[in-house]
Amino acid sequence: MQDNKKVLLIIATMVLAFSIVMIIVLVFNFRDFSKSREYNKAYMVASLVEDGLTAHMVNGTMEKRDTFLNNAKESAGALKIWLFRTDKVIEMYGEGLSNESVQDDVDRKTIQTAKPQKVIDESLFKSTLRITIPYIATIEQNPNCLSCHSNAKQGDVLGGISMVFDISDARNESILSILKIIGITIIFILLFVYVANRFLKPHTTMLIDIRESLKKASRGDYSSRIKIKNNDENFEASKWLNTLLEKLENTTGSIEKNISLFVADRSKEFHDPLEKSQLIVEDIAMIYRFKKTIERDESKHVIYERLVKVFKDQLNVADLSLYEVDVKEDKRILIYDDTPDKFCDIANTSPSKRCRAYRTNSIVISDEFTDICQSCTTTKEYLCINYSIDENISLVLNIKPVNEQELHENKKAIGYIRNYLESARPVLQSRILTEILQKSNMIDGLTGLYNRKYLDIFMETKVNVYDAFAIAMVDIDFFKKVNDTYGHDAGDMVLKGLSEIFVNTVGENDIIFRFGGEEFLIFIPEVKSAVDTLKKIKDTFEDKIYKVNNESFNKTLSAGVSYYKEDSEHIWQVIKNADIALYGAKNGGRNKIVRYQDTIKES
Repeated sequence: MQDNKKVLLIIATMVLAFSIVMIIVLVFNFRDFSKSREYNKAYMVASLVEDGLTAHMVNGTMEKRDTFLNNAKESAGALKIWLFRTDKVIEMYGEGLSNESVQDDVDRKTIQTAKPQKVIDESLFKSTLRITIPYIATIEQNPNCLSCHSNAKQGDVLGGISMVFDISDARNESILSILKIIGITIIFILLFVYVANRFLKPHTTMLIDIRESLKKASRGDYSSRIKIKNNDENFEASKWLNTLLEKLENTTGSIEKNISLFVADRSKEFHDPLEKSQLIVEDIAMIYRFKKTIERDESKHVIYERLVKVFKDQLNVADLSLYEVDVKEDKRILIYDDTPDKFCDIANTSPSKRCRAYRTNSIVISDEFTDICQSCTTTKEYLCINYSIDENISLVLNIKPVNEQELHENKKAIGYIRNYLESARPVLQSRILTEILQKSNMIDGLTGLYNRKYLDIFMETKVNVYDAFAIAMVDIDFFKKVNDTYGHDAGDMVLKGLSEIFVNTVGENDIIFRFGGEEFLIFIPEVKSAVDTLKKIKDTFEDKIYKVNNESFNKTLSAGVSYYKEDSEHIWQVIKNADIALYGAKNGGRNKIVRYQDTIKES
């Protein structure tokens, strides 16, 4: 309603301003008309007086000019009338009558300037007009002035006439006319405002409703509607706008509800459904591109690298670490870490159990409770997220904010992080399954060691990164007797026992393959430790006691070792050399370790 009043006030002000201007114009026109009428009357009287005085002078009846002036005053309706002579006239004809002398400065100015003078004297109750007109000598009259005034020349002022008129009635008439005009104007303005209000009110009311609805819509509230009247000329426009608002309300609500089924909502700080929907759609688009990209990646480790890059680029996280947890083995494997200090204590033998996020399968945030995670010992702010990929693998993301503000920003991005983890989950499951299948195809089912197939792959694709290494061939002495004496189950038990000794004895980077029945190959990158490692294996295996059917026995092994580049620069030749050294150990009495030499090859 305020807008309607404003519009009417503006219109009324404009009309009033126009009316005031017109009234002012009329006032001046009335005033000028009144003065012009009196001016014309004065000039006419002055001319008549001049002609009358000339006639009196010619006829010699100058003594009657006083009566003549009184008659002229009464005829003109003047309050006062008088004549005045200049020095040249006085010089020839004397000062004349009492009312023929200069009376004031106006008369003097008229003589000096030879121009008529007009003076208005106004008071509250009376208004007068004083007009003084000069008589100027000229030869064009009949008789000409110079014939009687020989001491003057053409253009000299011989005298003048002053008249005072009462113009109060004209002024009062002007004021009365102006008041009538003002009254008519006010009535017109009121009528105009009334008509304008009747016409503008529906439009301004609709504009107010539109403004309020759009104001709410700008804040994300599309529930407002415009009031509709069937007989209103704005009916169609109001109906269309209400339909638009209703569609926006229903559509945005539906979009927000349905999209939230696909991604976690990280737009809680937005109240406008359109802004929220836009952000969610942008997230879906980015996640879709991310997923299409990782679907073409070869391994889970490449996917892990992409996840880390997304988190760092999108979240601007300076310090984070990502772990893969093997659920069955209760082992945590570091995938990525750029934190200056390992703020999560992993000294325990079961580091995954010490991680609160993994153990509780939840999100752990440092501001939830003082020292909520007792494994995080080197930082005050942290955020840890556990995410299960499948029943065997979980991921733990540790974020180390630099301050509380950054922690707050990281908390708002939890939904964003989970969206990406969720999109990567099926692809990771596929890659993990592929790795399991590949591993199962390359793992010996009995011993759990790599088989001959993986050895071929390893030697073709991975061994070339090593500048030097040792290859050891290990064989159980008289293994066939175990199978013949105690059965194949006993033989399997011996093979498993030796495999356990391998795993517990070799170095972290050593790799063990089951090369054949009871024959094993060990890849040892640390050449200097090769013989010592083989001795530990041999001694440990020899001391191990096996029990079958209340009988006890132990076994020994023989081993041959060869060195890459020292014995040969061809990988498969090094393997063959180790096998030759193994047979040298067997031929030399067994239960020993033999270093490859050319003499063995020749024997």
